[in-house]
Amino acid sequence: MDRSWMYDRINPNRFGLKDSFLSGVAEFVSKAMEQPQFLNHGEIRCPCIKCKCIDLKTTNEVRHHLYQFGFLPNYYIWTEHGEEDQDVDSGGHSSGGEDDGDEDQFEAMNEMIYDAFRPFSNVPNVNANMENETDGDTNVPNEKPQQFYNKLISANQPIYEGASESKLSISVKLLAAMSNWHVPQKCIDHFAQMLVDVCPTKQCLPQNRYQATKLVSTLGLEVEKIDCCVNGCLLYYKEDIYLTECRVCQAPRYVPRRKGMGNHKDVPEKRMFYFPIIPRLQRLYSSKESASQMRWHRNNISDPNILRHPSDGKAWKHFDEVYPDFALESRNVRLGLCSDGFTPYTQASSSP
Repeated sequence: MDRSWMYDRINPNRFGLKDSFLSGVAEFVSKAMEQPQFLNHGEIRCPCIKCKCIDLKTTNEVRHHLYQFGFLPNYYIWTEHGEEDQDVDSGGHSSGGEDDGDEDQFEAMNEMIYDAFRPFSNVPNVNANMENETDGDTNVPNEKPQQFYNKLISANQPIYEGASESKLSISVKLLAAMSNWHVPQKCIDHFAQMLVDVCPTKQCLPQNRYQATKLVSTLGLEVEKIDCCVNGCLLYYKEDIYLTECRVCQAPRYVPRRKGMGNHKDVPEKRMFYFPIIPRLQRLYSSKESASQMRWHRNNISDPNILRHPSDGKAWKHFDEVYPDFALESRNVRLGLCSDGFTPYTQASSSP
């Protein structure tokens, strides 16, 4: 099915909308009117660049938005309007079977953001009264998710009216470029300043890598820095947090202070970074896409003679038999520890 018309909206010289686009929008609205959301509430999700399948609108409002703003990027498959993933011809490109590179990562990030705060998109503040919410099956989140959703909605506001990017999306793209292509920090700072110089609103973009990192880190995927012994004997953690030297090898915890250092903080000899797993598991359930994959082992039962997932293995099935109450809830998470490449017995190898 050719849907190249979705992104070929205006006639040359900006002389009105193309007939193919008008007929395509009519086809889209007719399809959307068949969905339960419209049949129950008389509204559909608007897929324009501004609403991004988050806001619920009447059919006339959706037509007007699409005529004025156009469709959100890469929405060839109308997944929010009853369609499932399939091969759709987008004008010479297939929606499946090809690797679209790093752009897919950014699109996936956007989809996760839309999924995360879609139920609260019609509410200015998540702590506000939820009675006006149109999704009847949505429950009010507890305090921590509320804080996350409030920060997410605030950070994901368009840079300026009509913009398709937010301060959050620009920050993530800058950090992704630095990570994926090993771009130096000074180069990222230079690009960030260039964007600020050409943007009409100067305060809506990160000024440098530090500000981009600070914005993204406020969304809850925190990291803890834990001092450790320079020889690897112990972590200065819990009951050992106040030690100033290792109780095993007596190595000092901090770099010896030089004369004239003043009141600067002590610098640890060695430090590790700990990424708490619970917030990361919670984020996996904040996205419709990743949440369905977290329950894949229960919902995708296959031929018992084919091994394609740990849930098909004997260890997983034995665990379910031993802990049947745990196995009944498909959202429960099983964690595995992999020690590939780790040699626990130093005498067994000359290079432990």
